[in-house]
Amino acid sequence: MSFPRAVTFLWLASARNRLLRQLQRLRQPKYLVGAVVGGLYVYSVFLRRLSLPGQEGTAPPGVQLVSQLFLVGGMLFTVLSAWALGPDRPSLSFNETEVQQFFPAPVSRRGLLHYKLARGLVGAAMGALVATVFGSRMLSGKPVLFFLGATLTLSTVHLHVTAASFVRTRLAQRGGAGTALRWAALTAVSALILIAGLSALREHPLPTELNHPRQLQTWLASLMDSPALWPGRLLVALPLAPDVASFLKTLPLGLGLFALHYVWVMRAAVPFEEAAVVRAEERARLREQLSREGGHATFLRVRPAYFQLAPTGRPEVALVWKNLVAGRRLGGAGRLLAAGLVGGLVAAVASGRGMSDALTNVRLFMAPLCAGLAGVLCVFGPSALRFDLRMDLPRLEQLRALPLTGRQVVAAELAAPALLLGVAQVGLVLLAMAMAVWQGGTYTGLWVAAGLGALWVLPAVSLGGLFVQNAAVVLFPAWLPPEGERVRGLEALGQRLLTLVGTLVALLVGMLPAALLAALVGFGLDRFLDLDVWALPFAGAAAAAVLVAEVALGVVGLGHAFDRLDVSTEGKNS
Repeated sequence: MSFPRAVTFLWLASARNRLLRQLQRLRQPKYLVGAVVGGLYVYSVFLRRLSLPGQEGTAPPGVQLVSQLFLVGGMLFTVLSAWALGPDRPSLSFNETEVQQFFPAPVSRRGLLHYKLARGLVGAAMGALVATVFGSRMLSGKPVLFFLGATLTLSTVHLHVTAASFVRTRLAQRGGAGTALRWAALTAVSALILIAGLSALREHPLPTELNHPRQLQTWLASLMDSPALWPGRLLVALPLAPDVASFLKTLPLGLGLFALHYVWVMRAAVPFEEAAVVRAEERARLREQLSREGGHATFLRVRPAYFQLAPTGRPEVALVWKNLVAGRRLGGAGRLLAAGLVGGLVAAVASGRGMSDALTNVRLFMAPLCAGLAGVLCVFGPSALRFDLRMDLPRLEQLRALPLTGRQVVAAELAAPALLLGVAQVGLVLLAMAMAVWQGGTYTGLWVAAGLGALWVLPAVSLGGLFVQNAAVVLFPAWLPPEGERVRGLEALGQRLLTLVGTLVALLVGMLPAALLAALVGFGLDRFLDLDVWALPFAGAAAAAVLVAEVALGVVGLGHAFDRLDVSTEGKNS
C-alpha cells in the first residue's frame, strides 16, 4: 500500500471512529445536554438565515467595516504570536499511532512533512467552512468566494506558523544570541506597526462630532487603508473580495503568498522526528497515568522557580509557590506583554521628529496603552492564566488528601494567578498615571483619580473572574474534558456556550452590588463633600471591598464543596 493510500485510510478510519465515539458519548447527560444546546444554537443560526431569503451579506456597512477591522487585527495578532508565544520547537505534532505506523515505515522526512501540511490544509478548510457559516454575512456578501478565499488564507497562515516554529527552533539552538535576535526583530516589527498606526490616526483622527453614521464609516474606511494594517489586509484580501472580478484579480497574489510560504517551510525545516517521538511518549505516559486518576493533562516547560520555598511555614504557601512556578513555565504571555510595551515605546519615540517631540509622543501614547492593557488583562486574564484548580484537575484527589481544609486549598489555588494579574495591573496603572502626570494638561487630575480607583477595582474584578473559573472545576468537574482530550462536536459547542453564559451571569450578579455601592459612595462624596473626580478612588475602594468580600464568602462555600467532592463519583454519574 502506498503512503497516500495509507494516509487516506487512516483519515477515514479516524473520522469514522471519532463520529462513533461522539454518538456513544451522547448517552452521558453532560454531553447530551451540550449537544442539545449546541444543536439549538446552530439551528437558530440557520433558521434566522433561511428566514431571510436573498438577504445574505446585507449587514450594515458600518458593521461590515468593524468586522473586517477585527479580522485584519486578528490576522496580524496570529502572525505576531507565532513568533512570540509557545515553545521553541517545531509545531508539528504526531500522535502515538502516527509515530508507530509512519516513522518506522519507508517514508522520507519530506513525506512526513507533506503529510502534516496536508492535515493543516484540511483543518484550514474546515475552519473556513465554519467562518463562512457563522461570519460571512458580517464580512462579505459572497459566501462561496469567502469560503474559497478563507481556505487559502488560513492555509497560508498555517504555513507561516509552521515556518516560524522552524526558525524559532534554529534560533533557540544558538542560545542567548538567537533569542535576543528574535525578540529584537519582533520588537522592531511591532514598533513599525505602531508607528504606522499612529501616523494613520494623526492623518485621520476620530471625528469629534459624529452627526451621521456615514462619518464613522468614512473614518473606518480610511483607517483600513492605513499602512499599519497592510500585512493583515494582504492576507484577507481574497475572502473579502466583493465580486468575482476582484477575487480573480487578487487570486494570483494569494497563490503567490501560499507558494512562497510553502517554499519557506521546505527550506527552513529542521529535524522533528526525535521531538515528535518524545512528545508522543510523554502524552502516552501521562494518559496512562491519568486514566487511573481521571482529569486532563497539562504540559509544562522546565524553567527555574522564581524563588526557593522555605522548609517551614504555612502549608498553603507551598501550593501558591507550586502554581507560581507552573505559571512561569506555562507560556509567554508576559513576554508578549513586555514586547507590546517596548514596541509602543519605540514607536512613540520613532514617530517624533525631535527629542522634545518624541518625549511628547511617549507621554501621549503610553498612558492610554498601559491603561488599555490593564483593562485587557482584567477581561481575558482569568481565562488565560490557568495555573489553578483547572491545572490541578487531574490531582484533585491528591489535593484532598493534603492536611488542608477545602477553604485553604481553594484560597491557595486562587492566590497565584490573582497575585500575578494584580501585580501586572497595578504596574500598568501606575505607569499610565506617571505618564499622565508627566504629560500634564487639563485632564491630569482625572487620570490620577481614575487610576487610583482602578488600582482597587481591576485586581478585584480579576479575582472575581478567577473565582468563577475555579468554581466550575469544583462544582462541575465532569464537564471538563477527560484525559486531556479536546472534545469536539455539537456537545462541545453547547458546553462552551453554557459555560460562557454561566460565567457572564455569575460575574454580572457578583458585580451588581459592588457597582451599586460604588455609585452610592461616589455620588454621595461628590454631592456632600464636593470632591468631584476625587470621589473615584473611594468609589473604587468600596467596589473592590464588596468584590473581595463576595469572593471570600464564596471561597468558604467552595471549600465546603471541595471537602465533599468525589471525583470518581462525578465521573460515573456523568
